[in-house]
Amino acid sequence: MNLNLNFRQLTAFLGVAETSNFTKTAQKLHLSQAALSASIRELEGQLRCRLFERTTRSVELTSAGRKLLPVAQQMIESLERVASELNQMGEHGVARLRLGFTPILASNVVPELLEEFQRQFPMVQVDVVDAGPADLLDKLESDQLDAAFGAFSQKRSGLSQLQIAPATLMLVCSGQFSAIGERIAWAQVFDYPLISLTDRSPIAQQVTRIARQHSAEIRAPMVVNHLETALGMVEKGFGVAVFPSFAQAAWRRYSVRASEIYPAVSIDYFRITKAGKDTNAALDGMTQLLIQSLRGS
Repeated sequence: MNLNLNFRQLTAFLGVAETSNFTKTAQKLHLSQAALSASIRELEGQLRCRLFERTTRSVELTSAGRKLLPVAQQMIESLERVASELNQMGEHGVARLRLGFTPILASNVVPELLEEFQRQFPMVQVDVVDAGPADLLDKLESDQLDAAFGAFSQKRSGLSQLQIAPATLMLVCSGQFSAIGERIAWAQVFDYPLISLTDRSPIAQQVTRIARQHSAEIRAPMVVNHLETALGMVEKGFGVAVFPSFAQAAWRRYSVRASEIYPAVSIDYFRITKAGKDTNAALDGMTQLLIQSLRGS
């Protein structure tokens, strides 16, 4: 049997199978009802069987239609995935990778990683999005990103996560807090005014949970949006701050010092991708560079 199935026919078939209604499917696909019906007739002619039982009140799949349904779904999904990947190929075959990073990663780790990544993948263009965890997940779900990296306290269905590294939380303070030594207990952290990122930050959420565990109040809290703002406030002695260990690249630019907090608390960092979506060599390469950087901190 010589088949000449096409994307238009399969899309029409799946649309009617989903809605059980030719009129609704035609509107959804922006087709005339006559064009939709023609596509279904062509497909049935190719396969030499009826796919739908049509009455004045309903449209139902035949046994042949039910058998075709999962195959057609897989074919369309595969075509759309390949088309999406090909669409990311720019001029001269330069691949495009769209990556999202939470702010601390974006400002402290990514710049050096990109330099090494470009040496390993010189033909890959990387678009970087710097945003909070919730915004990154939204962009990932709407296919504006290929992957997102960061600490994500929220899990969403349809997304897959790969743990890349844990980071240890540390206390950063200025010389004005001379009583703070190289190590400090969590219970003592809350004796000092705390400068924190917004409650959208997984680190701020973790610190809040720890405060509750110690039945402690966060003293004179000052909430800021950016890491650099928090570090500037710490440098001037307005308070102390809790940051992940890999952020030392940022705090070294300020006249501040870091202390180990015990018992040690880690916060996990993940790579988030669409469930069922294959990765590629460039994305895996970036992931490995990030793992090496974070675990080497």
